[in-house]
Parts: sequence; C-alpha cells; structure tokens
Amino acid sequence: MSAAATQLIKDLGRPPSVAARHRLHRFLAAHFGNSRLAYDLFAEFLSHPSFDKNLCLRLFAIARDQSHPWEIRRVAVLMLEHQTLKIRSDNADEFNFLFRELNLKKSLGANAGVVSSVLQEGYSTTRLRDFIPEFRRRLQRLNRIHEQIKGWKTSESALGEFINATRSDCRLTLARYLFTADEVVNEILSQVMVTDGAKDINNLQPLFVETEAERAINRLPEFEARILRQLCAWSRIYWVSDGTSSEINSLVEYPLTTVVLVIKPPGSDHEFEIKRAGKRERYSLNVVHGRDGWEVPPSHRLDGGSMLWMLRHEANAGSRLGLIYRLVHGEEAPLPAYISRSTIYSIPLDDGQVQTLTYFTRPEVFGGSFPDMRQAMSGVVRAFTNEGYMKMPELLGDLGLTAQFISTVCPGQSILKGTTSFRVDRLSAYLSSDGARRYFEQGLQRSCSIEAAQQFADALLDEILGTYQPPRVRARGYRQYLAAAFAVPENRAKADSTYKALLEEIGKMWGTLLGVKGYTRGESFVARNVGLRTVWEQGQWRVKIVFMDHDTVVIPEPGESDFHAPEAVHCMYLDEVYLWGKPGSILGTVGHLRNIYRISDQTHERAMTQARTVLRQAYKKTQRELQRNPRLRASFDRTFVERLGDWNKLVRSYLRMETETPAVLKWIEKQRNALTEKGFQEHEINDYFHALEGNRAFLERQADIF
Repeated sequence: MSAAATQLIKDLGRPPSVAARHRLHRFLAAHFGNSRLAYDLFAEFLSHPSFDKNLCLRLFAIARDQSHPWEIRRVAVLMLEHQTLKIRSDNADEFNFLFRELNLKKSLGANAGVVSSVLQEGYSTTRLRDFIPEFRRRLQRLNRIHEQIKGWKTSESALGEFINATRSDCRLTLARYLFTADEVVNEILSQVMVTDGAKDINNLQPLFVETEAERAINRLPEFEARILRQLCAWSRIYWVSDGTSSEINSLVEYPLTTVVLVIKPPGSDHEFEIKRAGKRERYSLNVVHGRDGWEVPPSHRLDGGSMLWMLRHEANAGSRLGLIYRLVHGEEAPLPAYISRSTIYSIPLDDGQVQTLTYFTRPEVFGGSFPDMRQAMSGVVRAFTNEGYMKMPELLGDLGLTAQFISTVCPGQSILKGTTSFRVDRLSAYLSSDGARRYFEQGLQRSCSIEAAQQFADALLDEILGTYQPPRVRARGYRQYLAAAFAVPENRAKADSTYKALLEEIGKMWGTLLGVKGYTRGESFVARNVGLRTVWEQGQWRVKIVFMDHDTVVIPEPGESDFHAPEAVHCMYLDEVYLWGKPGSILGTVGHLRNIYRISDQTHERAMTQARTVLRQAYKKTQRELQRNPRLRASFDRTFVERLGDWNKLVRSYLRMETETPAVLKWIEKQRNALTEKGFQEHEINDYFHALEGNRAFLERQADIF
C-alpha cells in the first residue's frame, strides 16, 4: 500500500483489515492494472462516508489533469458526484464551494446566482436556492449506483458497477465542467480512423438549410457546440476503427446493426451522428446490387457509405420539415438537425488511406472478393442508367467503370445533431426476454453474466423512463429482472405516462406532415428509424421521440400548385402502416413501443384515442397556419395553399356518398364540374379521383381529420 493511503488510514483512525486492502488491490488490478493512483483513489474514496472538502479538491485536480489516463479521470468525476450527493440541500456554503470549483458561480456572494449558461443546459433557473435541488436531481439519476457504496464494506459487485458506470461518459454530469472540448475531440479522434475529404458546397441548396444548421448549433450549450464545430471544421471523414466501441453510451459508439458513428459528449444529453462511417470488415466500403434475391434500393448500393446527392436531399427535406413544424407549433420538431456534409476523397486501409477511384479499382484492396464487388458495380451502373441517375457516358476498362460508378454514387458523409442510437426496434429487441443475450453474445461477442445483464437492463430502463427505480429483488435471470423492474409502482406509472406522451408526439408529427400533404413512404416512421432519448429540460428528465432518416421525405415545393394525389395518398398509407402497424403483418413503431413499455390493452386504447385527437388537431392547425402565417405560406405555392380545403371537402363528400351506381355517377359529375370551375386541370381532377378510389380504406380510417 502507498504511503499516502497508509497515512490517510492512520489519520482517520479506521484502518481496514489487511484482507480488505488485498481484496481491493486485487479487484482494481483487473480493471486498471497495477495503477497505484487507482488504488490510492479508491482507498481514500471508500474511507470517506460523508462529504469531505479535501477529498473533493483532490478529485477536482485529478479529473482536470490531462496527464492522467482518461479512465482514471472519469472515475474521479463519478466520485465527485458521489461526494456532492452527500451535501445537504440546505448547506449553501458547501454548494457555493462546489459551484465555484465547477465555474458555475462567478460571484463570491453567498446568495448570488449561478451562471446563466446553465439555462442552455436544461436547468430552469439560476437562483441558487432553486438551482441546488435541480442540480441534485440531475445527479440522482445514478442513485442506484451511489447507494451501493458502503465504504470499505462495499461489495465487489457494487464497485464493479461503479467502475462500469464511469465508462458511460455521457452519464457523468460533472465531466462537462472538468473536461475541455478540445481534449474531448482529441479523445474522439483516438477512437476512429480519419481520411481526407472536402466540404460539400451546393450552390442550389435553399438558404434555410444552412440557417437551420447554424440555429441548431447556436441552441447547444457552449461545451457541445465547441465539440460539434471542431468535428465539422475540417473536411475530415470519420470511419469506424478497431478501437471504436459498440457498447451503449460510449463516448464514440458504433451501434450494433448500423454503419454510423454516434458521439455522446461527457455529461451531455445531446448526441451527434456521423452518417455513414463504413464497416468493420477488411474494406470499409463495398458495392452491393442485390441481397437474398432482391435488388437493393439506390440508397443502399454503396454498402457502408452514403451517396452525396441523397444526403443533400435529406438535409433539404429534413430541414424544411423541421422549419414547418416550428412555424406551426412554435416549438422544436422531434427531428435531427443536418449540420454539415463532405465528399469522401480517401478511404482507410491497414497501411494508410487510398483515393476513392483507386480503392474500387485495385484487386489487392478486396482480395478474393474483388470479382464479386466488380460484378455488383457493373449491375449497379446498369441499374442507375435504367433509372435515369447516370451522369457519365459509358467508359471502357476497369477504371472507366469505376469512374461511372463514383460519378453517380459520389460517396459522402454528413454530421447530424439531435439523433439517438436508441432505435425503437433495437430497444424492443433488447428489452425482450433474450435481449441481453442478443446484445452481449450476438452483438458484442462476449459472455453475459447475470450482473452484466441487470446493469444493461438498468441502462436501458434509465433511457426509456427518464427516472428509474431498480427493483429490490434478486432475480434469477434477465426476464425475471425486467418483470420485477416494471412491477415497481413508480416505474409502471412512468412507463404508462411516457407511452401516452410518445403517442401524442407521433400524432402531432404525422398530423403536421399530413397537413402539408407530405409523406415519407414509411422511411421516417419505420421502427428502425425512430428512436427514444432522455433529455434534461426545465430541471426534469423527459423522454422524447426522434424521427430520423428523411431521405424519402416529399413535401410539395414552392413551384408545385398541387400534390400528386395517387402517389401521395398511397405513400401516406405506408406512413400509417409503419407508424401504427398492420394487424397480422407489420408491428409498426407503436407496436414496438407497446412492447417496450409493456402496455395493457386499456392503457393502449386510451393512449390511441388521445393520439388521434392530437393528430386531428395538428392537421387542422397546420392548415390554418398555412392560410394565415406569411412565412409559412411563402414556403408553398399560392395555388397549393388555396386548394387545401378543396381536397378536404372532396374526401368528406366521397366518404358520405351513397354506394348505388347511379348516385355515384351523379356525384362524380357534380364534383368534376365544381373542381373545373375552381380552375383544376382535367389531369389533376383525374388524379384526385384515382386517389380516392384506390385508397378508400385509408381515407375512412383518417376521416376525422378532413
């Protein structure tokens, strides 16, 4: 034992047994090697069951010292949080000391407020007396871990859980005040591969796209904004590496079953996504023309990467939808913000990086898979030609084929803010009875102990409930533990209320999109592209839903006088199916949410009724705002806005129409004449009637919004 630890024990007069010291040393060696600093730190920490200012000062010093390993500094942060929770809420002197050390309080006055920047972090007040309970409430999210620390009597399992918690940087609230943005970016870069790229400059991009991106950054707290700006400042391309973790809540996470990187800054509830970042295989990018006998859609033919023209469309469509939502409802849309895009110039290899054209042409890059890749590339080029995407004429030779492919695909990467790695389909799978096995054994390729499975469940329940009380039981397995967790009254009530709130958010989002006659072909609403994220807002933890992947979003443009009814209504039906489900075939996002939260029939029916009400209100409010909000009207063609009521009136009349043939023919003639008098062209009228005839069941289900 070190001299410092020995002296500490003498000073305290409560020396632990020799066996206890050996156990601690042996236990920590498995996590930190023979780090004397780690042992001294834990020995001192376990020797202070109550708040100690000198211990806190040492923890502050270690957490800020960049010469110490990142893993040790994170331990010091969580120990500081543990010490902070030992301070009584009414002990203003100790909190003043703490806030000054964290640079949250500039004035020395005992009753002076904290810095105003905390409001951007999600707190509701700067008044000291009111800020303290909110600050404690945020730290108490990890109470289940802190409560197991019992000094030198702490069990090894509790210490293990404590150490494991330090590896989730985003859950370490105080880390945002003790780590600098520069060093966080350096740590991020150490966990990925980086190659050359070039900032994408699109002269045809609408001005609102850049405005929305800058607005999103400006709304971030300074810590996150500095990290994001640095990641976007250079034309760097980021790739998954062998050192990139797939564990949930990692600083840099390569979520299982995805090809993106997500960044979760220390002490933050914000997430950034790098789309896409290659695959873990020998080659980061590949070419795919078909899978399981089916032709791959254009957006997935560059396996592991994204096409720049699709990233451009997604940024335009997603930014426009977010702007529309905000103009209608006066609040932020549950969508990510599209911050930057870059063209990929080089792709990583084991011995460096190689230019894209060379990468896809050299056999040594792909080894034995090269012929299959080239055959797929030839098929993709033919498909793009037939689909009208091809930009270059046919060129001879291997290099010519690659040039044709790259000219159309144009590999690119984008950085988004406000995404979530907790996709609904993954959460549903992970919270099923064999979810821990899927995550650990199939995903991470490691064994799964009962303790690890329960910690995994705790982390997931933390995310889907916002605030979570672990069950006080010794469960025999993962399924039993989850059942016990949902049986806790506080958790059950939170699950029900959260489910209802999420369904209302779904209704509001879809109602707004329907209100402008927009659709996504199901892509933005399918469970794999919808996620949950707990955020700190107004001094409370709140679970939010996020709709992602907007590369198929269609909203009538300013130059379009009408929406293309037959295709649009069919695609709205697809949105309905992937949101609400289709009995017997598609579970839908709501079905997955119901499984996640284990919702009863009665609660589900009440939630659905309220969601329908919100959907109808959002639809009608959107169309009212289109009529009276000048800024919103400017985003659409004047004729399109004027015709909104005509479609609603036609649908209402159609659904009330008598079914006898003579009555139908008479009704059609009457409606055609009315539309003609209003200036509709014959092909537009035909489109309306085709849409009605081909989608009656869908329109009947949505009748109340018209």
